[in-house]
Amino acid sequence: MIPRVFAAAAPVLLVLGGSGCGAGWHRVETPAGGVAPRQQVQVWHDDRFERWHAVTVGPDSITGVPYWRAVGCDSCRLALSRPSVDSLRFGNPTAGFWKTVGLIVGTAAITAAVVCGSDGSGCVD
Repeated sequence: MIPRVFAAAAPVLLVLGGSGCGAGWHRVETPAGGVAPRQQVQVWHDDRFERWHAVTVGPDSITGVPYWRAVGCDSCRLALSRPSVDSLRFGNPTAGFWKTVGLIVGTAAITAAVVCGSDGSGCVD
């Protein structure tokens, strides 16, 4: 039979492990020039953020395209003065999503292997 401690700890371990996944948002110093066109950037200003890509950093402004718009949409490009920007954070939510899926599937597979292998029945009726 599975130890009660393991059964009780499994959900907690899953939540703690899942918190390590995610978009991996990290603060960066304001880069000179541009960043990779598809790089997602949180532009923080006025206690909120906007998610942009195709970001370009000029001497007096930071410009970018809202993430839900096409990278090449020049008419969609927004600009903020550099002093009004509190910080920039780079991340990759798509990669974070797949890491989380892998963690959940892997945890379920390991849990099934432990549960089915612990009582010798092999989870077969």
